[in-house]
Amino acid sequence: AAQFAPATHRPHVMKSSRSGAILCLLALACAGAAAAAEARTAVRLSPVTRVVELLKSLSAKVEEESKVEEDLFETFVCWAKSIISQKTKSNAAAEARSDELKTYIDDLDNGRVELTSERADLTKEVEELSGDIEVATQMREKEKKDYEDAKDEMEKA
Repeated sequence: AAQFAPATHRPHVMKSSRSGAILCLLALACAGAAAAAEARTAVRLSPVTRVVELLKSLSAKVEEESKVEEDLFETFVCWAKSIISQKTKSNAAAEARSDELKTYIDDLDNGRVELTSERADLTKEVEELSGDIEVATQMREKEKKDYEDAKDEMEKA
């Protein structure tokens, strides 16, 4: 008969229901507090864990910077190769030009090459003067012959 009685007639069952509900709330509160404590410990890491995390981030940063520097180095090597190639060609051309100039200077010193037309002009003038001297010499010889003929004729007369 007690089993079929309404809950209002059973005070000990109500007390246990209330205490069960309170226990349930308490368990939830404890679980919430435990979750909050875990969250706080996740936020506040131990010093060792913080150092490990710091080292991991530094390692990642160093690897990233290493890749950037490697790219820069490869760019520099490419630039250096092109500059060395250009300078080598430029030096070879300069050496060839230097040899040409040495040969030209040697020709100037030995008289094979002249810088001005002065020599040609002087040679031409010498030839003209020599021609004038020959003409003058022939003229004098003719005049001398004419004089001698005239003198002989005067002496015979």
